[in-house]
Amino acid sequence: MAQTGGRIAGHECDRERFIGRYRSYRNPEAVERGQLENSEAYGDDPCGAIQSDLELQPGASADILVLMGVGRADVGERIREGYGTPARAQGELDALKGRLHGLLESFGVETPDEDFNHMVNVWNAYNALMTFVWSRACSLVYTGEGRDAFGYRDTVQDTVGVTGLIPEEVRRRLEMMLTGQDSTGGAQPQIRPWQHRPGQMLPTPAHEYRSDDALWLFDAVPAYVAETGDTGFYRTVLPYADRGEATVLGHLRRALEFNLERTGAHGLPCGLLADWNDCLKLGFHGESLFVAFQVRHGLRVYAEIADLLGEAAESQWAREQLAAFDPRLQAHGWDGDWFLRAWREDGVPLGSKRCEEGKIFLNTQSWAVLSGAAMAEQAVRAMDAVEQHLETEYGLMLCAPPYEKADHRVTRAVLMNPGTKENAGIFSHTQGWAVMADCLLGNGERAYRHYRAYMPAAQNDRAEVREIEPFVHCQSTHSRFSKKFGASRIPWLSGTASWSYIAATQYILGIRPEVAGLRIDPCIPGAWKGFDVRRRFRGKILEIRIENPDGVQKGVRRVELNGRAIDGTLLPIGRLEERNAVVTLGQRR
Repeated sequence: MAQTGGRIAGHECDRERFIGRYRSYRNPEAVERGQLENSEAYGDDPCGAIQSDLELQPGASADILVLMGVGRADVGERIREGYGTPARAQGELDALKGRLHGLLESFGVETPDEDFNHMVNVWNAYNALMTFVWSRACSLVYTGEGRDAFGYRDTVQDTVGVTGLIPEEVRRRLEMMLTGQDSTGGAQPQIRPWQHRPGQMLPTPAHEYRSDDALWLFDAVPAYVAETGDTGFYRTVLPYADRGEATVLGHLRRALEFNLERTGAHGLPCGLLADWNDCLKLGFHGESLFVAFQVRHGLRVYAEIADLLGEAAESQWAREQLAAFDPRLQAHGWDGDWFLRAWREDGVPLGSKRCEEGKIFLNTQSWAVLSGAAMAEQAVRAMDAVEQHLETEYGLMLCAPPYEKADHRVTRAVLMNPGTKENAGIFSHTQGWAVMADCLLGNGERAYRHYRAYMPAAQNDRAEVREIEPFVHCQSTHSRFSKKFGASRIPWLSGTASWSYIAATQYILGIRPEVAGLRIDPCIPGAWKGFDVRRRFRGKILEIRIENPDGVQKGVRRVELNGRAIDGTLLPIGRLEERNAVVTLGQRR
C-alpha cells in the first residue's frame, strides 16, 4: 500500500492491533485511540491501515491517493511514480467508467416498470459480468472449501449471460472449457487456467464425473455463434483435456454420447456423482430426468447445428437418437400431473405425487418445456402445477414439501432446515428457466410475475426482510417453509445472474439473436402497451419500438425495418444498416 498527498502519521499491518480484542470493524480500537502504532504483519491476520494527518483552511482542498497492490517494494515505487498523480488516477477511473458504460450500452430498455429497467440496463448485466470474471472461485462463503478454480458447469453457464457484452472474451473462455472436456465426453469438474495443459491432463476418475457438466455447452456455444455469426467456430479443432482432439462440433457430439452411453434401468441418463443438484444422491446408476431433458435439448440443438453446417449424416444421427429417446422420456418421466425428478438406483422415484416429501421439483417442469419434451397438454399442466405447488411472493421453490424424515444418504437436503437452499428453498438459479418456459407457452402475465417476485430491484422496500443488496441476485432465498421467509443469502456470485439476464432480454422482451439475424418475439404482461429497446448487434445499432395497443401477451402482427415491412419476425442480418429503426405494429391476439 502506498499513498501520495497528505502526511502519513502511522500505519498498522497487524489486524488485531488495529481492531483490538473482542471488537469488530465498527469500533476499531486504533480509531478510538487516535493513533496508529506502526505494527508489522508477521503471519497471523494482516491488514493495511494508514493514518493521514491533514489540515485544511476554510475553502481549501487537497488530494490524497492510496494505491494498493501486491509485489516487491521496487515494483511498488515504479507504480507510484507512474500512477501517483491526481490527473493519472482520474484518467484511469474515467477509462474504467468508459469501458463498463460501453459494455452496458449494448442493450438498453425502457418499459413501464422502472425496477425492471434498472435491472436490465445496469445491475443484472453488471452482476453477470462479475460472475463471469470470478465464477465461484473467490468466495469462501459460497464454496465453503475455498475453491480456487473454475467449476465446469458454473463457468460454462456464466458465459451465456455476457455473450452480447463481451463476445471475444466468451470465445476464449469457451475454448478453455471445451479443452477441459475429456475424450470420454465428460468434463473435468474444475479447470485451473494456470495448471491447464490441454491434451496432457490426467483423465477424470469415472466416479468423479457429474452428469450435467458438458451438457451446458449446448446453451453456451450456440449462444456465442448466434451473437457473432461465427459459424466457423463449430469447425475449430480443439484438443480434449486428456488426449486426442476434435472440432467443436465433435466435442458436442462426445458430450451427448457420454450421457447416451451411461444409462440406467429405464434407458435414461445416469445421475453419476451429481446432476446439478448436488444434494440428490441417486446412486451412480440412478437416472436423472433433469439430465434427460438436457440430453433431449442437446440432441435437438445438435441436429440444428448439423443442418446449418450441411452435415446431413450428423443431423440424421441426432434425429434418430431423439426418436429413440422420446418414448423413454414419456414412459418413465410423466407422473400424471407433472414430470418426475429422478429414479433412484433402487427403483424409487423422486419428485412424484407418490412421495411424502419432495413431491414436485421445479427444474424438470421448466426443462420439459425448454427441451420440447413435453407435449402441449403436459407443458400446460406441468407449469400450472409449478404455480399451484411452488409459487411464493419471493420466487418459486426448488421443490415441495421439504425433506424432514428422508435418509440423508439419499438426499443431503434433509440436513438443511426446511425452506432453505435445496430443501424446498427458493433457489435463485432455477427462476430464469421457469420464466423462459412460461414465455415459450405464451404466459406473459405469469412469466413477468415470477420474474418480478425474485427480482432484487423489486425488493427495495423490503431490505429488513431480504437482508442483501437490492440490486444483485443471490444464490437462494428462504421460502414459506422457513421462519425467515424472504431472507436472501449469498449475493453476487450466482448462476442466477446469467439466466435472469437471458430470461429478461431474450424471452420477456424477446430480442433474441440467431445466426441469420435478430428475432423479435416478446412475451409481456398485458398492461404493457409498449416498450423501447436499443440493441447493439454485430456492430450495428437497432432502435426497436414494440407496440402493444391491444394489451396481449404474445405474438407479433407486423414488423417494419427502416420503414419497410419484412416477412415474419426475424430481422435478416443482410438487411441491417449501420443504424436501424424497427417498429412492431401491434401484437396479435
